[in-house]
Amino acid sequence: MYSWLKFKQAFRIVCVPRVFSRCLSSAEVSTALRPFYFNVHPDLFGKYPEQRKTNEYSLQQLSAFLEAQQSKRSITIPPLSFYVRQKDMPEGNFRLVKISLNSNDVRDTVVKVLNACDISTSYIDKIPRSTHKTEYSKSDVKAAYEKYTNDFGTIFNDIKRKVKEKKSASNLIEWIIENSAVAKEKYESTNATRKQVESLIERLCKNYGIKEVKYDSGWNISHIRGALQSLVSLSTQHSHHMDNLKDRTIALGQFTGVSLDGDVFLSIIDVRNEWLSLIKKVSQEDAALSMIPIYEKTLSSILRNIHVRRRKFMPKVSATQYCNHLRQLITSIGDFYGKGKKFSDLVPECLEKYEIVVEPEAGPLMVSPTGQFITPSSCPADELMAFIANHLDEATLLLTEYSINKHVERALYDEVKQRFELLDLRKDDSITPALMILCCQRLLTRKAHLNTLLRGNILYITHYYSVLNEGTLCIPWNFK
Repeated sequence: MYSWLKFKQAFRIVCVPRVFSRCLSSAEVSTALRPFYFNVHPDLFGKYPEQRKTNEYSLQQLSAFLEAQQSKRSITIPPLSFYVRQKDMPEGNFRLVKISLNSNDVRDTVVKVLNACDISTSYIDKIPRSTHKTEYSKSDVKAAYEKYTNDFGTIFNDIKRKVKEKKSASNLIEWIIENSAVAKEKYESTNATRKQVESLIERLCKNYGIKEVKYDSGWNISHIRGALQSLVSLSTQHSHHMDNLKDRTIALGQFTGVSLDGDVFLSIIDVRNEWLSLIKKVSQEDAALSMIPIYEKTLSSILRNIHVRRRKFMPKVSATQYCNHLRQLITSIGDFYGKGKKFSDLVPECLEKYEIVVEPEAGPLMVSPTGQFITPSSCPADELMAFIANHLDEATLLLTEYSINKHVERALYDEVKQRFELLDLRKDDSITPALMILCCQRLLTRKAHLNTLLRGNILYITHYYSVLNEGTLCIPWNFK
């Protein structure tokens, strides 16, 4: 926090007869940058460690630069890189933005950051650059300082605390010893928030006949509470539309739309008007749901009865989008056959023991770790047919391995959870059953050291060490 002297320097006024230029106030800076933080904050990139680390570092640099400008100091920082969440794009698709900051004016810095991320500057544009106030009284300065303390300082201190690089431990036991108690304290401190979340969910289900309200565990619990409060407020103002959600499952997550399972997804980062728009027309989305089995059966039949599956953690798309993806691929394969082309002679006449997953246009063409063929809907039929023919052996091996591993993983999962008396055991989407098995086996070999330390904690298996705000212990699957 600034000293009183530095604060006075930050709010120093340049005299011009009856006109005073001024810095943006702390409240104005924090309000202007709020949508920017919500797009790049590291807490929103928990599943993507590389992007999370980049944003953490750049936010530290931006924070230092703004502090220097507020105190009328001149510093130089390298160009800042931020991964920006893409609205209406599949999960994991980010835009990389590079920002060079060299101005000495806070306003110019804020505008440049917002413009680089395509965020409206209308709020800043409405703030005058000068004022006709002829005096800046001591009481005014004191009030501004108190406002700064409560708003700007609090926000930036919180950001710096969250983006501080997590120090990796040299071994798991050392790190658990250091952080186990901290995680439990954080979990207890968010107990009231979790109860509020449960109360809000119960209220929605009871009042509107909603079957279930669920949310992605990767989101901060305070974000979940805020989203639920917004939904309750929306339901109060538009109660006549809430009948459309009767007997439906509501999911707070990454996109707004009806999922392939018929769940009504509401994106936490969307505004309420977008939620209301979906709720009004949710029954229209059911038409797309009814078409999915027909499209999947058609695709299966033209690919020699291969099973069309959906990955548990595939990019989130609406039912309408998924229908479009299936139709696009079916059309491409139809054209392939229409030109007199066919599968290689090496491909069996029946592919019913294999599985294929159709994903958005920007997805990869690959064999997943569980043996499924993953194809983007835009993949040319020639390329898809050749890929399937060339990777049948690989898919067979991985399918067999997965059919064994999934049972072993479940048994080890239960054993680890019970042996260490965990509140919960979770894993990142990218941790395959094979990796989870190795991790669980290695945890059990350290039970003598970890038994009491892990008791009462939530353990999340991922690629890095971290303690989340709500008290979850994150450890890498290949810990030392």
